[in-house]
Amino acid sequence: IEWTNSQAQAVSSIAFESSSNNIAPAESTEYDMKETQSAPLPRQYNVSPLEEEGEDQHILELQEILPGLPLSRIEKVSEEFERALGYPSILRLTLAVREVMPEAFSPQCLTRVNLANAKHVMTEAEKEGLVDAHLLNGMLRVYTNSGRIEPALRFYDTEYKKHGMTPTTHSDRLVLEMLVNKRRVGRAFKLKQDVERDGRNLDLLSYGTLVEHFGKHKQLGSALLLIKECISVHGSPPGERSLKNIRLICRQNNLTEKVGLDKMVGEDPLEWMRRGEELKRVRNKRAKSSALQYGMNRMLDI
Repeated sequence: IEWTNSQAQAVSSIAFESSSNNIAPAESTEYDMKETQSAPLPRQYNVSPLEEEGEDQHILELQEILPGLPLSRIEKVSEEFERALGYPSILRLTLAVREVMPEAFSPQCLTRVNLANAKHVMTEAEKEGLVDAHLLNGMLRVYTNSGRIEPALRFYDTEYKKHGMTPTTHSDRLVLEMLVNKRRVGRAFKLKQDVERDGRNLDLLSYGTLVEHFGKHKQLGSALLLIKECISVHGSPPGERSLKNIRLICRQNNLTEKVGLDKMVGEDPLEWMRRGEELKRVRNKRAKSSALQYGMNRMLDI
């Protein structure tokens, strides 16, 4: 009987402990739920889907209206519209959309930005059907100024044909100047041959670019041949700016009369200035010597 009573007490104590253990987690769970309900939710969960969709649509609309504008400034513009019931202040919008220049930037960065803006303008013009030769030449100038030879040549070869146009002499000059500035003289002469094969000729400025290049590199023979070709094609030589180095080489080596440069391109229009400066130096030197002699004579008189 005693053994039976002791077993019953042990079973009852075990049952009580298990029941108390089962109740404890329930109390802790209820406490955790209260803390979770009182804790603030993140912002993305407090905003309703309709409000979030409205903000995104507004920003997307601003991106369509202001293409190329960074997202940070588009958000500032959106905030300015949210602040006012009517139209926001133009002064505040100016501050929101203006571009803040960094303290230090590279020319390559400016080139990339300029090229991206030009591509956007070209895309919009193609959508509106406003592409003409002037616009294509402007886009070609952006490529040539950036110094990227292959993209510029690709644009020159494909875009004019794509829009049913032929390159103009201005287009030829842009590409030729780029090649000469990049010291691709061989490719520049190949371009010249392609242009002549298509029935066009280089203009005076293009010939002047080639003559000036050979003059800077002391290649008198090549420069004279190009001058003669330019005269036979256009009836007049290149500009005086292109002939400056050629005249200097001939004058320093006493070759002006030998090569017949004055008969070919005319007399140097700056020759009178050089003679005048020389006469001025001689006169100033004589004046200074006479003034010194006058002072010495006065001292002897005393």
